[in-house]
Amino acid sequence: MIRLAKKEDTEQIVPLIVQAIEDIAFMLTGTKTYEEAEKLLTYYVQSGKNRLSYHNCLVKVHEDQVIGVIIAYHVSELAKLDQEMLEIISQNTKMDAKVDKEAEEGDYYIDTVSVNPAYQGLGIGTELLNGLLAHAKTIGVERVSLNVDQDKPAARRLYEKVGFEYEKVQQIMGKPYDYLVFPVIERNIRN
Repeated sequence: MIRLAKKEDTEQIVPLIVQAIEDIAFMLTGTKTYEEAEKLLTYYVQSGKNRLSYHNCLVKVHEDQVIGVIIAYHVSELAKLDQEMLEIISQNTKMDAKVDKEAEEGDYYIDTVSVNPAYQGLGIGTELLNGLLAHAKTIGVERVSLNVDQDKPAARRLYEKVGFEYEKVQQIMGKPYDYLVFPVIERNIRN
């Protein structure tokens, strides 16, 4: 079952986020160890005030366990969503923090997709993407976007199978990513 995340899902969501973002966890928390990063990521997910909040998550649940997560939000809300996170990063690093622009204004942006390794290859990623696209349609979103690491062709194939199309290369933290888009209003959702 795909559903909106609950605050109580945090313990199961955080490891999935860390699995997906790897060392980006340090940049998003201003910390140097995974243990420190996980504590702050837990705070972020439980908070209602940032991009990683449970409010922005859909989860796949199997036998009462969260086995997948997809995080998405309106790009137009990022200034508000990033305020608390940037303050925490700045406090931890003693430097002014900033986050690279990842998506176009007006898009509903998929930040993170992650599936528990024991359930990968079973269609959970497709199910999460289709659940997110259906959710986006119900809330009136016109276009969904995401960035995919150019070193992860299997991930890009998954997104393209669902109907995402390449638009451009997006530089994030000095690394090139392929920016893919799905015009929700113009298309039906594929399985």
